[in-house]
Amino acid sequence: MGEGGDFDDGLTVDDSGEGMSASSEGEREESSAAGEMNLSCGGETSPESSGLPGEAEVASAPAEGTGSVSGHGMSPSEININPNETYAGINQILEVPHTAEYAQENVELLHNQSVAQILDMNGKYMSEADRERVANGVDNIKAIEYEPNSGKTGGYRFSEGKSGITVANINSQQLERSTKHETNHFASKNREIIVPQPDQHGYTVHKTVGTRQASWFHSTRTGENSGYTETGRGMNEGITTMYTNQQLTELNPKSGEAAKREAVYAHATELCEQLEEIVGQDTIKEAYYGGKLDALEEKVNSLAGEKGFESLRECLDRTISDDRAERVAAMKEAQGILAKMHEEGGKSA
Repeated sequence: MGEGGDFDDGLTVDDSGEGMSASSEGEREESSAAGEMNLSCGGETSPESSGLPGEAEVASAPAEGTGSVSGHGMSPSEININPNETYAGINQILEVPHTAEYAQENVELLHNQSVAQILDMNGKYMSEADRERVANGVDNIKAIEYEPNSGKTGGYRFSEGKSGITVANINSQQLERSTKHETNHFASKNREIIVPQPDQHGYTVHKTVGTRQASWFHSTRTGENSGYTETGRGMNEGITTMYTNQQLTELNPKSGEAAKREAVYAHATELCEQLEEIVGQDTIKEAYYGGKLDALEEKVNSLAGEKGFESLRECLDRTISDDRAERVAAMKEAQGILAKMHEEGGKSA
């Protein structure tokens, strides 16, 4: 990323159905009047549509127990389409977006349900202060109109100690998955450190969300941000998607399978699943929810060699690149590192 400005993570689906990053210079929002830079995470898109007018996403009605909200006095509209015009070759039932009021109620309830599930499954990895923060819920959550040109179905923002989630109003299935994905970003370790630098007329911000770390300098004279650096976004999105899929599966196996088929951050998620098998579930969750990234780094380096963690993290960042060739190359490189870790882990077992 360049200097200054807010940024959002995004996701699109290429012609192979593989998840890829859609974040770019043109998709960033401008910084606030005060010139602050916010760390935003998450962001997904719906899978490729069949291109029919008015289509939001091909989906079936959610099964009982998926965590989706229904019964608010309104049923989604349904239309039947010609099987010859669908990629599936069979009649599909398409949900159209809910009313703004219904979507807002739905997202708020889904967020609260996700918070309860995350605390039940992963609260032990959090500090007491973080458990209380998560239990109180996000500071602001909003269902917004879906903008097809952006391709984004959700986002998470953390700035100046305040958290916010946005979820695009597409359909019930997407609302559930995106809300859970962004709620995991919120429930992960959120840390913000500001280092005053009066001699340079400003301060440096160090920000962490999950395993993603960013820093930049803010000038109090000009209000501009500069020297932006970040690392760990690929690992962070891979872990977030992995846990989102696991939590959906816990609620309803069909929901979990549907989420996996959408191939959100496909390469990064697959690599994080392999990493979890090698270093153990506790090590990953302690890093993601508990902020114990050093312990994960030490474990990876003990198996992959000096700077093994740095290399693996860099590969994961490249797996969400806009460039397909770079994603594939990064995937192969990361698998080589994981293969070495698996071999060394077997020797030490």
